[in-house]
Amino acid sequence: MEPLTGAWLVAHDAFVALGVLAFAISGALLALQKRMDIVGMAGLAIVTATGGGMLRDLLIGATPVAALVDWWMLLVALVGALLVFLLHRWMDRLDRPVLVFDAVGLGIFAVEGTAKGLELGVGPVGAAFVGMLTGIGGGILRDALANDLPAVFRRDSRLYLVPALLGAAGAAVAGTLGAGNWVVLGLIALGVTALRIASELLRWHAPAVRTAAIPLRPEEPRGR
Repeated sequence: MEPLTGAWLVAHDAFVALGVLAFAISGALLALQKRMDIVGMAGLAIVTATGGGMLRDLLIGATPVAALVDWWMLLVALVGALLVFLLHRWMDRLDRPVLVFDAVGLGIFAVEGTAKGLELGVGPVGAAFVGMLTGIGGGILRDALANDLPAVFRRDSRLYLVPALLGAAGAAVAGTLGAGNWVVLGLIALGVTALRIASELLRWHAPAVRTAAIPLRPEEPRGR
């Protein structure tokens, strides 16, 4: 993909800022559910918003990573945490906002990560992989820091990795064919977001082997 200039650069930055804000809000809302203070909310918001992009940049050699160069990303993430801190009393249920904002962030970062991989000369398959990682990486770090099993690894979780991979693959194909402008990528991101939300509403999930829970081993009697 050719380097962005002019209006496309502005559109790209606005696209990324929306993704950062969406993921930051989802991280701060989860921190609120876990009864963290404002420091914990800010920390979880930043990790959720920038973690996937950092993993992507390290993999493709784009160092220093974007979140440390483009300081406004950290500022947008902190704004997301502050919004949750100030407005949480008007949120009757937290699960639904977490889902919506997480889905928006997933869609945006899956395609943006793929586009950056292609820009730096990564092949379509590799770019799709780093795009998927950009989409799911922040959520994995968020859940791990909140002491939850990451949603992408839960047997009973709805589709998460699959929408990210499909969106990243679509963005890779579009970019390879020369159609990877930010209007097309925005539509792909919208499709990822819609698929993620639909999987929750319609209870879609990946096939899994049904097994009984592994019982905990009883403690051995202590010697006398």
